[in-house]
Amino acid sequence: MSLQAEQIKTLEDKSLIFIELVKTLLDFRGRKNWHQKVANLTRQYLNAESLILHTYFDNVVAKASQSLTLEKYEPGISQFLNQHLNTEPYWIDNSYIVSLSSEGILKITWDIKPDKDFLKEHEHIFVLIKDSLKNRSSYLQDLPLSILDMRKIEKIITSKNNLKTQINSIVKELCESLNASRCQLKIISQNGVSIYDTYLSSEYVKKGFVEAISVIPSFESNWLNKLQNQECLTLDCIQKNNLDYTSNDLESLLSIQSVCANPLIFKDKVFGFLILHQCDYKRQWHEHEICYLKEITLLLSVLVGQELENKKQGTIFDPNTNLMNSDEFLRILNHLQIESKASNSLFSLILIDIEKLNNINLKMGFVAGNLVLSQTARYLTRLYGDSHQLARFGNDEFVIILKDTDEKKARQEAEKLRKKLNNLSVLGVGTVDYNFSFVTYPAHANEVLELLTILEEAMLISKSRGKSSVCGFDEVQSGEKTKWQRLVSKAIPEVILKNSSLKTGPDILEKINKQVQEKQKNYYSADLLDSVQSLALALDAKDSYTEGHSKRVSEYAQILAKQAGMDLQEQEWVRLAALLHDIGKIGIPESILCKPAKLTNEEYEIMKKHPVIGSRILKPIKPLEKVANLVLYHHEYWDGLGYPNGISKEDIPLGSRIISIVDAYQAMTSNRPYRARLPFKEAIKRLREGKEKQWDPKLVDMFIEIVICENDELQLA
Repeated sequence: MSLQAEQIKTLEDKSLIFIELVKTLLDFRGRKNWHQKVANLTRQYLNAESLILHTYFDNVVAKASQSLTLEKYEPGISQFLNQHLNTEPYWIDNSYIVSLSSEGILKITWDIKPDKDFLKEHEHIFVLIKDSLKNRSSYLQDLPLSILDMRKIEKIITSKNNLKTQINSIVKELCESLNASRCQLKIISQNGVSIYDTYLSSEYVKKGFVEAISVIPSFESNWLNKLQNQECLTLDCIQKNNLDYTSNDLESLLSIQSVCANPLIFKDKVFGFLILHQCDYKRQWHEHEICYLKEITLLLSVLVGQELENKKQGTIFDPNTNLMNSDEFLRILNHLQIESKASNSLFSLILIDIEKLNNINLKMGFVAGNLVLSQTARYLTRLYGDSHQLARFGNDEFVIILKDTDEKKARQEAEKLRKKLNNLSVLGVGTVDYNFSFVTYPAHANEVLELLTILEEAMLISKSRGKSSVCGFDEVQSGEKTKWQRLVSKAIPEVILKNSSLKTGPDILEKINKQVQEKQKNYYSADLLDSVQSLALALDAKDSYTEGHSKRVSEYAQILAKQAGMDLQEQEWVRLAALLHDIGKIGIPESILCKPAKLTNEEYEIMKKHPVIGSRILKPIKPLEKVANLVLYHHEYWDGLGYPNGISKEDIPLGSRIISIVDAYQAMTSNRPYRARLPFKEAIKRLREGKEKQWDPKLVDMFIEIVICENDELQLA
């Protein structure tokens, strides 16, 4: 083929590409792969090496490349360019940047930079794309988004999943359908101990924005105040001028560009917030998006509000596990029996018994026992919550309802569960053992009471065999259970005590560190947080003199943090750090930790290591990194004579300064083996004497005001 013929062929191909591109741009109503098709055809028409199209309205990034590799697109580029929407196209290194006004941006790269004539010749392409995007955004804006996407939400709500799973799915679906960077559902805690209900609260962060989730404290405080007043919140652009906030990581704190939020209201009371964040550009929230968010908020208000009301009334949920309680289980079981009779169907029950839970409660305290219950419940919920109903049945038992499951499948399921629970270990408690029994309706009994009796009989046989045993109806019927087995099985919780009490020292510290590393691989952050908090409380409970110390310190610390002007998130970090401030004592030998007399100089030096040990325990747990830092410095002094690093004044984190004051006050006003507690006035006097020496003087004054006010109220009462 001659050179002239090749040129003609190239022009013909280019004309065909242009016609296809124009057809695609005119068909702006297209949904599937429309952006990608525009990007591919535009790159081909311009004979570019690569092209990136980022549209603002629906926040889509389409990439086209001649090669298999394509440079990483940084949303930060569009953030910068968004400030210059109407600028002329220009070059950044080898990339040609074309602003499509408020509709989006093009980034085009050639192997060899084209000349000005080539660019001018193809300006009409950019105008066509811009007009098409404008028409597309107008069209999509008029679409009833709620009708298109509410069906997905309705499908989630009508599923058999438990409420927590439904909430997580709704939050994820909302984030994806509205192309937001992050979606949060924050449910205010009803127990007064923490700020948010960690069980019902949920968050979904889109891939690529995990690190961009911080909020300027003063901003978030203002947002939440508006939402508390039952106002809806829409911020298309967050003003960041004249900030009165100093941070070493200011760039990450400024990562949220736009916010859209609604309060959750039930019975005329705000109990939570539904919040959308946009992190990569200043998003304009359109009316149809706001209306859609309001619809979802209304739906969640009813769904979650009723759940909280039920929990408050104690009608159907067990407070320690958030599973249905035994009364509700019996009600559902009776209904299920009636349904099964009418439809000639069957169902099975699996009973799970926690081996020696009484022993754990006796030796390690009820905090440790409740931790075993809550983590077992959470694990069972993950395994079965989407498909089956779960209940707490008795003090140390759980039951699973398996619909349309015969005896053979029930045994298989019980065996499978036995293997999975064999690997469950609770931080500070160790491996927990379980026993299992199962029964099938109507094969084994025609009445609910008889069915449950057989289930319990099978459990007694299972427990008599030792840990991790499974027993079914056939073994009950065979009369395998002898008199001595009955006696042994009943004696297990009270007599056969194999677990030792909570120990401290270097050996247990190494064990804890290994468990943390292992749990990081297999468990959610909530599990680790529960485990570490309960470990700290169990450590307190070792000594009647210190029992409850960390909890009381955390309560005062949160009050002082609020008084000091810290935002809600920072208050929660301080509360957690105060609760966990002495967790490093797990690495201190018991001979020192529980010594009734004053410590020697050598022993005191060992005791001074506990802030560093505590920080090392907490730091590998990602959600507790900031908490670890506060724990590390809670024994530093204002004058620089504290430990471990000898830092002073404002170099000590504010949270650590707060914990130091509250910890000292709580110690002074509590009994110790070597001295009685100090009178209130004496404790206040010592706090004042420690100003400018041990503690931040302003914080001491604030705290004294808090405790004096509290003491006056107590005296009046």
